Amino acid sequence: MLGPLLLASHASLRDDYEVSTPELDLLVELLVECGAAGARLTGAGFGGCVVALTQRNHADDVLAKATRRYQAATGIEPSGFVARAVDGARRVE
Repeated sequence: MLGPLLLASHASLRDDYEVSTPELDLLVELLVECGAAGARLTGAGFGGCVVALTQRNHADDVLAKATRRYQAATGIEPSGFVARAVDGARRVE
């Protein structure tokens, strides 16, 4: 359920707020084509960063395929990394 929400959020940032770029739009598209459930720009937009959601066991493969295709299409070498969600900040006893 979260994947389509990420994509809808990206479309809103692109169309309603006009804070995306063609490069970010392409990267979102490629991540989904390569197996991500959804993706969207993050941060302030304007050419910054994309976050994507995928199954843990496919994350490295999705990242490798999408970044390879992105570089082939744009000539820009992207950098990416896989992160894992955790419980968040808490008091350490």
